[in-house]
Amino acid sequence: KAYLEMQEMKPGDVLLLWGETGSGKTEVYMRISEDQLLNNKSCLILAPEIGLIPQLIDRFSKRFKNIVYEYHSNCSSKHRSLVWKKILEENEPLIVIGTRSAIFLPIKNLGIIIMDEEHDVSYKQDSPMPCYDARNVAIERVKTNPTKLIFGSATPSMMTWKKSVLEKKLKLVRMNKRISSTEIPDIKIVDMRVEFKEGNTKIFCSELLELISQLRDKEEQAIILIPRRGHSGFLSCRKCGFIINCLNCDVPLSVHLGSQGRQWLSCHWCNHKSKIINRCPDCGSNAFKPFGIGTQRVIEFLNNEFPDLRVLRFDRDTTSGKDGHRNILSKFSRGNADVLVGTQMLAKGIDMPNITLSVVIAADGLLHRPDISAEEKSLQLFLQVAGRAGRAQKSGKVIFQTYRPSHPVISYLKERNYERFLIENSKLREDAKLFPFCEVCLLKLSGENYKLTEFTATKLANYLQVFCAEKKWKLIGPAPSLISKIGKKYRWQILLHGPENSKLPLPDRNLLWERIPKKVFLSIDVNPVEL
Repeated sequence: KAYLEMQEMKPGDVLLLWGETGSGKTEVYMRISEDQLLNNKSCLILAPEIGLIPQLIDRFSKRFKNIVYEYHSNCSSKHRSLVWKKILEENEPLIVIGTRSAIFLPIKNLGIIIMDEEHDVSYKQDSPMPCYDARNVAIERVKTNPTKLIFGSATPSMMTWKKSVLEKKLKLVRMNKRISSTEIPDIKIVDMRVEFKEGNTKIFCSELLELISQLRDKEEQAIILIPRRGHSGFLSCRKCGFIINCLNCDVPLSVHLGSQGRQWLSCHWCNHKSKIINRCPDCGSNAFKPFGIGTQRVIEFLNNEFPDLRVLRFDRDTTSGKDGHRNILSKFSRGNADVLVGTQMLAKGIDMPNITLSVVIAADGLLHRPDISAEEKSLQLFLQVAGRAGRAQKSGKVIFQTYRPSHPVISYLKERNYERFLIENSKLREDAKLFPFCEVCLLKLSGENYKLTEFTATKLANYLQVFCAEKKWKLIGPAPSLISKIGKKYRWQILLHGPENSKLPLPDRNLLWERIPKKVFLSIDVNPVEL
């Protein structure tokens, strides 16, 4: 049905394909691409991360043979030059599969652009300038070219959902059922506070330890995800789950690191500051410290606890190099490892029939980031991870470990009700005039001289205040960035937000840049992914 509805698309149409994990979105992409090739049209398939490209390349190449080309930053200069040459010199239709930068390729006779996992923040470039969102670039391309655009996701971004459901600017097609005949596994939420009180101080709950010990005997596999926390932790009590929140905003205070190892708590929305404390103010426990667990620590624990278990690590450190992603995933799919431990790339598009256990530990690391979209991003990630288990004939289990089982996101997760989250959360954001119901711009300044960078940020904020007042925009800051110093450069930022669909309250580019000294760098990021 989804395929038939897409066949009716006309050039210039934009469609959201909202498909459950395992519902066959990739097969639909291939059938649509086949139609385009028969009509002598080329296809551009985009994925958010390089780690997803090998599987797409392998599946498309198997069907379409020698007309599939790969394009992303891990490709050699020679290979990328070859792709450009094919695009510019040959008239035969082709398929290009790449990451966000491929959106700028001047593909002739382009019939369709497909953006898989459209919700992913990796489609947004925030450094270096120009900061662009590949989704918006794709929409602009189909406005001026006889091209169709498909956004595909099991958990569409609120921005795209708003355009489709609330504004009716995009056509919506749903795929609600999995291809597999096995039932969608229930999601088990484990309260780690209870485990702690019962004497289990390990990073895995008792049930998970039991399930992992059975993997080899059952000849099954597991994936364990450790969400990246961003660059700063939040203070959490292991005994009662208490978190230090901002007095003015409904976000946790972040642990900031100064230039001489000094630590403090800060809110990245209103700039409220507080001292670091070592004892929980709610229950008095000393088990009160920044929260976060890394992939290496998890693998070390697994190796000690289960010496016979074969464990692979899947993160940026282990997948660098030309075929890093493909090699690890191939090894795992061949059954040469029992457990794959990794970061967020684990949740995206991995389709392996033998995975029967999906796990998220340290789930709180995403829930409590100082980010207005933290709940949206964490729920997307959790549901994507949950969708990796039990995709073939074997039934699956999904386990989430948390210290805050009462968090609103957990209720949506248990019900697998992403649509309810979108409806309810969008009302809250609309009432508060928060993104995507407003325009946001982040001005980022950096420089090696602390005083000069701070002075420039203050001077720029005072200068822009007049422009903001004229256009009814609000200016917040300047304030130190979440990480106040990177690579010997001090970092400050100014946040602007204003009415939806209004223009940025910025003066002429030359007037803006002439206020920035040579030793201070300015970056302008519209609708930033993180603050």
